[in-house]
Amino acid sequence: MKSNSSPRNHLAWGGMAALCLVIAAVALSPYMTFDPRHFNNATARFASESSFRLISLFVHAFTGSLLLLIGPFLFLDRIRLGFPGLHRFAGRLYLVGILFGGISAFIIAPGMISGLSGEFGLIFLGILWLWTGWRGFSNIREGRVAVHREWMMRNFALTFAAVTLRLWLAILIVMLIPRLGSSYGGHFDHLFLEAYRVVMWLSWVPNIIVVEWLIQRRRTTLSNGRDH
Repeated sequence: MKSNSSPRNHLAWGGMAALCLVIAAVALSPYMTFDPRHFNNATARFASESSFRLISLFVHAFTGSLLLLIGPFLFLDRIRLGFPGLHRFAGRLYLVGILFGGISAFIIAPGMISGLSGEFGLIFLGILWLWTGWRGFSNIREGRVAVHREWMMRNFALTFAAVTLRLWLAILIVMLIPRLGSSYGGHFDHLFLEAYRVVMWLSWVPNIIVVEWLIQRRRTTLSNGRDH
């Protein structure tokens, strides 16, 4: 996630930032007009439910998109070191977004079209989202910059679930389409529901595994550097 360590890392950061930008626009577009007719299959029901749930959906969508736009730049050393004031401001804004995004996730999770599996997937994601954000905040308050960075890497891996959810959903739909007639009676909604149940977990569990591997590899690299 560092921009200045190697061309490979710079390319990886650029790809991640581009995906965040695209998905933020895609995810937010149905809600920009505040017109429920533009909602997707998973969120259309919120328009006919309570105003509290509908508002929570908007909060979750807008804060999630904001976090995708802010998050990648928190890991750029040229900003973190060259403009520490900007980094602190963006970091605080990001953590406030995590607070609102996490709480709203608990409100919109019950009654999701993906059933209990999807509900628990989103609830666990919300819990870990808030917890890792708190750990990142508490460690920077105590001056533990390296530990803070690790917790924020874990946190952004969860934020990045908004990207991987849509990527995995597209992949699963393409994989299941050949079985549309035989397994789902030609009903695309049934196929979509099965894929959606899976991606509510697949969107964030692999992310956490990958980022933990990156953290451990980084620790090993730094340790070997000190030994030499």
